[in-house]
Amino acid sequence: MRSLDGLSHVSLTVADMQRARWFWTTVMGFEVGIEVPGATVCVHRGSGTVVGFRDHAGTVTGSFDETRVGMDHLALAVSSADGLGEWASWLDQHDVEHSDVAESDLGHHLNLRAPDDIAVELFVLKPEVAAALGVATD
Repeated sequence: MRSLDGLSHVSLTVADMQRARWFWTTVMGFEVGIEVPGATVCVHRGSGTVVGFRDHAGTVTGSFDETRVGMDHLALAVSSADGLGEWASWLDQHDVEHSDVAESDLGHHLNLRAPDDIAVELFVLKPEVAAALGVATD
């Protein structure tokens, strides 16, 4: 039988490799795992999340737009609403604009933009929603 073991990685197209590297390592806490001309792959050791980015030989133009066909946003899991508050303080220290922590029907979230205007959501899934989806929460 065919199986999936989870999400392997997310790869983003970026215009500025150095700015993307700064954001994903310094701001978001990932480590560079692989770096070659035009492509970088970063890993967050605590969660095992892998994010890569590439500039397609410098041919990238424009910025991300979630209203076009393709990805809407990248959501990264945070363990608690208090954790979102800690992220807000950290983002403030690094001059990264972000929303206030807000509650929705699914959970609590804080929204920000990575370089190239890529939409990133830090998200805490409500326990009852996690149970309805059949996913574990810590």
